[in-house]
Amino acid sequence: MSNSNRGEEDVLSDEEAAILAAALRPEMPDPDRAARLKARVMEGIRKESAPKPAEPLATPAAAFRTIAAEGREWRSVSPGVEMCTLREDDEARSILLRMQPDSILLPHQHAMSEESLILEGDAWIGDEVYLQAGDYHFSPAGAKHPLLRSPGGCIVFVRCDREFRPRVSVGLVKRVIGGIVKRLSA
Repeated sequence: MSNSNRGEEDVLSDEEAAILAAALRPEMPDPDRAARLKARVMEGIRKESAPKPAEPLATPAAAFRTIAAEGREWRSVSPGVEMCTLREDDEARSILLRMQPDSILLPHQHAMSEESLILEGDAWIGDEVYLQAGDYHFSPAGAKHPLLRSPGGCIVFVRCDREFRPRVSVGLVKRVIGGIVKRLSA
């Protein structure tokens, strides 16, 4: 959950988080409760039956996805630039980017880390990086991507990963400590 009122000053540094973690005293669970939990976990493990190594695991046909070239759905993202989403879920996205000759993609911020492979044609990233078929490019999450232009047109395969980076903030620490104090005083 995001809180737009939080500022950068509200985030603990790694050193501050380490000091806070070192100051916490481990609390052992009630022995009876721990024994019951362990018994439930062990029972669940016993109930699981691992497939025999000689038996191949069957993958349901629904797990596979094939998109024929003529069946792709392209949408315009700017004049002369189209995108086709091949796959997208909570963790990643795969797309094709198709640029007509002399088209441009304006500078943009990367919300996810991005790997790109030029399949056909050529492209310039800013005025310094020239890519052609077979070339690979990586942009980290949070990076600002300069203008992308394609003199001869191109098709690019792009794979994006959403990276989970939990942030320890002063507000979070206050809520955790408040919860601990509340339990201790109950």
